Amino acid sequence: MLNPARLLAVPALSALLLAPLSGCAGLDTRLPSIAAADLKAEKQAQEKLALTEWDEMAGRLIRVGRPILLANQGLCPKTGPNIGVFTHEEENYEKRLRGGARRELGVGEDTEIFHIAPDSPAAKIGLKRGDIIRNADGDDLDMRDIQKALEDKKRLTLDRGEDKLPLRVTPDMACAYRLRLKQSSDVNAYADGRNITVTTGMMTFVENDEELALIVGHELAHNTMGHIRKIIGNFILSGFATRYTRPFESEADYVGLYYSRRAGYGVDGVEDFWRRLAKTEPRHVGRAKTHPTFPDRYLRLAAARAEIKAKEEAGEPLVPNFKTSDSKSGNAS
Repeated sequence: MLNPARLLAVPALSALLLAPLSGCAGLDTRLPSIAAADLKAEKQAQEKLALTEWDEMAGRLIRVGRPILLANQGLCPKTGPNIGVFTHEEENYEKRLRGGARRELGVGEDTEIFHIAPDSPAAKIGLKRGDIIRNADGDDLDMRDIQKALEDKKRLTLDRGEDKLPLRVTPDMACAYRLRLKQSSDVNAYADGRNITVTTGMMTFVENDEELALIVGHELAHNTMGHIRKIIGNFILSGFATRYTRPFESEADYVGLYYSRRAGYGVDGVEDFWRRLAKTEPRHVGRAKTHPTFPDRYLRLAAARAEIKAKEEAGEPLVPNFKTSDSKSGNAS
């Protein structure tokens, strides 16, 4: 994208831009014409491609991520009921995509069930895409509202077309952090103390479920270890020195790999994620700002993998080497 400020810095261009214009410049070629109907059809075709991929990514995220939340509840300071659903509504989508989301995904104004995790309580009682879960006041509920209602043992109903049914479900207990998918080309994921957000760019970049589990485990570790609060505190107290945030990234890599393995995901070769990322982001190979360098993360992850393998061979519990026994009970902060 051209930067107007940089253009104005060039004297010749400055003179041209500041000079009065008698009219806007035109093209020197005759472009082929396209029909409005063809443009509309192609727009819908591309919306379908984008939304189909979004649909598949959302299903994959809950399928891979939910077992990690289930398997590590004993190490999570916050746990809650989980029935294994993703919800969505029209407002979750950009305005320009809402028409496509209605057409391709069937989304409406009410919050509806979008995805159901395999072997989850929701799957076992036969919940379907498009079902709406409501409270006693008739309000449609999203994932967080459903969790809160189940915690408070509130009466819930299920809307399925014309049918209004009582919702009877026995939830699983899991780490109480919501999985979220964000539309962004950035290869990124982040935690905020309540959620675990993975971008579509990251979903495209990871090569297998083990790598995605590595990412989800890392972000879960940020939440369970209280890193967000610690990072902000260190950043302010150090006069905004970024080097005091980097150790928490290393700790999230370490603890997160345990979380992934405890959920049954393989860990062999997962450190190669950082070598692949180095090909697309080479500036981070030798540069450490808020995060460690890629070589540092590669080697530490390989060392954590070896530690996990040794514990498995010795029949020891798969628990990170916490400094205090209190942390082992899931009360780390």
